[in-house]
Amino acid sequence: MLPTLLLTLAFFQTPSEKDELSCADCHESIVESYARSGMARALEGIRPGELRGLSTVTDATGTNYRFEGDGPSARIVETRDRGGGKPPFRDSAPLTFAIGAGVLDRSYVAEKHGRMWFAPLEVVSGSGDRPRHAALAPPHNITPGSSFTVPVTRECLACHTDAPPPRDWPLNATPSPELWQPTGISCAACHSGGEAHMNWRMAELSDEEKQGADPILNPARLPRTRSISVCAACHLQGDARIELKSGHIGIPLPGSDLLEHREIFVAARPTEDVGFVSHVERLVLSRCYLETDSGPQGLQCTSCHDPHRSLRDPLERQSVRGGCARCHTGETPLHPVCALPSERHAAQDCVDCHMRRTGVFDVEAVKIHDHWIRKRPGPPSRSGKLRFPESPSGDWKPFRWPDVTPPAHHGDPGLRMMALYHGRHIDRAGPLLERPSAFRGKLAMLHHVRAVLFEISGRIDAALAEYREAIRIDPDLAESVSNLGLLHGRVGNTKTGLRVLDGLLARHPGADGALRNRALIKRVLGDSEGFLADLEAAMVLLPNPELALALAREWQRLGRMDRANYWRAEAERLTR
Repeated sequence: MLPTLLLTLAFFQTPSEKDELSCADCHESIVESYARSGMARALEGIRPGELRGLSTVTDATGTNYRFEGDGPSARIVETRDRGGGKPPFRDSAPLTFAIGAGVLDRSYVAEKHGRMWFAPLEVVSGSGDRPRHAALAPPHNITPGSSFTVPVTRECLACHTDAPPPRDWPLNATPSPELWQPTGISCAACHSGGEAHMNWRMAELSDEEKQGADPILNPARLPRTRSISVCAACHLQGDARIELKSGHIGIPLPGSDLLEHREIFVAARPTEDVGFVSHVERLVLSRCYLETDSGPQGLQCTSCHDPHRSLRDPLERQSVRGGCARCHTGETPLHPVCALPSERHAAQDCVDCHMRRTGVFDVEAVKIHDHWIRKRPGPPSRSGKLRFPESPSGDWKPFRWPDVTPPAHHGDPGLRMMALYHGRHIDRAGPLLERPSAFRGKLAMLHHVRAVLFEISGRIDAALAEYREAIRIDPDLAESVSNLGLLHGRVGNTKTGLRVLDGLLARHPGADGALRNRALIKRVLGDSEGFLADLEAAMVLLPNPELALALAREWQRLGRMDRANYWRAEAERLTR
């Protein structure tokens, strides 16, 4: 399997709980309202009763999944009939927290072997004549049989919290509860300068001399591109995202243009297919967006949505439905009133007619409003097999704001190479190795991807140099360190390879991949004892049937049939 590309996200420090309470000291009603919103509850513990009464779900491989227990004791159970007289396979894992507020759907994180994995089931809220029900989580729907193999990394959580877990390796290592607790998106995600604002207000209230203007960021006063960037940080997913600062994860600091921090690749040609997190991408296609002012008064997310209120709040729903009327007053030809007779308005509104409600291509049984506002948007998209990305062929273009000059890096070949590699389009990424990039010497993951591509093409010296450059920029880029150690071993620099991997394991003892790489070097050196010790240590960290069979073969070669039989039995036990 090819090494996984880590698309890091810029880190932003969230305020402490004490700071949140300080916001409520002056903004009690706003904080109370926001606490009920989907953003505030985007990452949280499992609520009592939320998993009750849900049926078992069977995937295309015949594997059954069901929820058991409730609240903090909730688990997900996997069972499968293995046939041939073998006992049924059974496995389970505790659920540690939920991803998503549950307005439309809600995913769960399962903890196994000290790591975070996407639980194979999610819960889809009731809609129309379909009641609330359990369904296969998107990655398990797309690839049946995935079981507990889809990691939940800081990148996965970055749009659900502005306080992601500490950086670690493996990427999905379960953080210590003393260091991290799951929390949703805080005030700081949209309003930077909170602590300075509190100090400024305290000085004002105490009649002390203030230094400058109020430092709190109010997105409503920003130019449209910078204001909508606050929402786009999470509501513009695209098919691939490349962060432009090494080693950082989290929501970018609000107040700047998102595209200065992130290159986002979207399908080259918009279609009728809609992704679950496609709101901004679709909105900017709208004539309403293109023909309104690029200042704070131009059409943007907050023209219709109050981010401090839940979408289920009747006042918020009324405000959203009335958003069009703020421009379409009939005073100018560009802003006509609706031509429908008034009796039709009683049953419909602007959203019903001009923002079709449709299913999405990446989440089952969920419908959203297509934010590409059109006079005649057409019928809902046909439902089909789930997929991600929108354009699996890699036919992508960098997203840009249609009314603003893009950043200088827009279309950088190195960033496109990274995106294509991430999408497993290796044949198309390789030719871009020789193209110049403004991020050489600046972006560690760019050099990691270059190293992998050089390694695939057999250019080992170039790969070694690129791994070293990646580590120079980001010394704890464990992917590069692990690959570099093994590559040294492959070319005969075994002592160097062992030293590199020893150092990585000293910093990250849970790095089972580094243990496997070190085992391979020890085998080349004829160190069977060390080879077996590292593989067995890797098995403790992350049990794997193929690894168990490798251990069985090695013990059999050494004449230890008792150990060989033990590991064959383990392989059988682990095989689904």
